[in-house]
Amino acid sequence: MRTAEEVMMRCKLILDQPDIVLLVDKSSSPTAAYDMVMDATHNDETAKAARWLGVLRRDYPDRYAEITRNTLSHVQRNTAKKGVRDEVNK
Repeated sequence: MRTAEEVMMRCKLILDQPDIVLLVDKSSSPTAAYDMVMDATHNDETAKAARWLGVLRRDYPDRYAEITRNTLSHVQRNTAKKGVRDEVNK
């Protein structure tokens, strides 16, 4: 079994992507997370990172909750940042 730190490094790519984290959260297993994210993104690297986040959820649920709590709470409250727009005062 890999350590939590190893697994976290492998899923780091998607931790700032609330839509992907939400798909992983809705999945039933690491393989299902991979399949769901691959269907949504058609990106193998992102799907592999999603699978590792699923492994983290399965093997280290406390660590998973710790790193995804803020991301998921923003998505569920619909306050996730979609981007920052600079407004110029005239």
